[in-house]
Amino acid sequence: MVEKFCDIIPHATGWIFIIDGVQSAPYPSYDLAVRAANAHADRALKRTVFRQQKLNGEMARIPGAATVAEIKGFRGTTSA
Repeated sequence: MVEKFCDIIPHATGWIFIIDGVQSAPYPSYDLAVRAANAHADRALKRTVFRQQKLNGEMARIPGAATVAEIKGFRGTTSA
């Protein structure tokens, strides 16, 4: 399965996400940027891996962040 990266990084006016080199509008909080990235990635057909920028500039996976493929896998299930 092809992975698509979604980077959540700080911006001068808040937080942005970048998918395939395309930058989002800025969001005032990290949580809003992650929610918007999730909503955007939900429309994507490929697996999206969420990452955040560390202080040294490296990108790291966001711990505990579900991938779109994982989220979609749970949507069709029902609990008894």
